[in-house]
Amino acid sequence: MTTTILDRVVRWNLDPGGDLYGDERERLRWYEGMTTAASLHGILLPWAAAVMVWALGRPSVLPLSVMLAALWVPLMTATLYVRRRQVDTTPRTWSAKRIILLLATVTPYAVFVVGARYVTDPDDSSWLGSAGGGVVGALLGIAVTIVKGRRRARQEALAGDED
Repeated sequence: MTTTILDRVVRWNLDPGGDLYGDERERLRWYEGMTTAASLHGILLPWAAAVMVWALGRPSVLPLSVMLAALWVPLMTATLYVRRRQVDTTPRTWSAKRIILLLATVTPYAVFVVGARYVTDPDDSSWLGSAGGGVVGALLGIAVTIVKGRRRARQEALAGDED
């Protein structure tokens, strides 16, 4: 596999040969802490933006949108990085915890978009269309996830039959 700019950024950030995070045990604890912080950021910041856009109105739409994009881009970059490293990002099972975390991380983006549409022009009812579109998009996302999960289960079953 060729080394990309993203690989170099990750390697620099993780500092595997350096002393930035201490010895192996300390490094692992730092990584766990950073993962926890990133997970909390992924939930708390979008919810803060979703609430603030409704409370602060139109002037808040652009800066909060920039904040959400600044949060979202690194999260998607991380997903691309692990996929490139052959990590399967399609869930094998949907536990209650996974569903709750998914709803907690996705819902505030929809609430923000609907709020941004509403506060931009409260007399225009297009914000209702945004809400409906969010629901349709969520249903499509669920359908795609179900199809991918079933495809994976079939592939694993076929691989098991070959053994």
